[in-house]
Amino acid sequence: MLNNIQQAMNRIEQIEKRLDKEPEVNSNAFNQLFEKASQPPIPKALAQPQAASSVSFGDIQGVNPQLWSLMNNQKAGVFDPSNFGASRLGEMNLQPLAQNNSVSCGQTSVAMAVNSLTGQNLSDYDINNKYGFELLNALNAECAGAGYNWKDGGDLNANSWELIDHKVNQEKTPVIVALNGPEFSPSGRGHIVTIVKTEGETVTFADPATGALRTTTKTAMNQAPQHPDGNFVFYANRQQPLQDPVYLASAQ
Repeated sequence: MLNNIQQAMNRIEQIEKRLDKEPEVNSNAFNQLFEKASQPPIPKALAQPQAASSVSFGDIQGVNPQLWSLMNNQKAGVFDPSNFGASRLGEMNLQPLAQNNSVSCGQTSVAMAVNSLTGQNLSDYDINNKYGFELLNALNAECAGAGYNWKDGGDLNANSWELIDHKVNQEKTPVIVALNGPEFSPSGRGHIVTIVKTEGETVTFADPATGALRTTTKTAMNQAPQHPDGNFVFYANRQQPLQDPVYLASAQ
């Protein structure tokens, strides 16, 4: 028992001697260190200058190259709507294209619609090389980066026009339809065109057979004989408003 008490006393004496030998605390330095430690951490972005980074299109999944260019131009104070599909900017700006062979009317219509929505410069050759005759797949794949999703609206009929009128006149997005018969396909093998505007009964469409705009009537399209794949209606929905260049420009 006495040995344990003596050991404890010796240990206390050793600690007291060690404390006596320690250097005095520099109060000013200690206070500065304490103040620094008590401050909230500085965000990394402000702690040191960041080197300018270079971002490639491939680094940003799903962003259309034309959109990325438009965003950069807008940040620099150079907002040029012509750098992107004008369908977001109050007009459709669809450029008619002529098909390059007798069976590429659908691919040409797809190319015209994609170019209008994305600012690309595709032809029926480009669509055929990548997608063949999978037209709806081509529309979705090429327009996804610009924030569009394409749907099949079923066969054209009198009830289709409320949707079509809204798409081409209000949303300024093209609508692709398949038709047949003497007015649209004299051969009887069917034809695919792109509607760009309606005014009452009048329908304006881009005809791949001529590479120009033509007019017809809603009644004529309603009564057109069946295309071999049906008188389908393909239309676009905007899915990603944050990628809308008008939205991006106004948000800066």
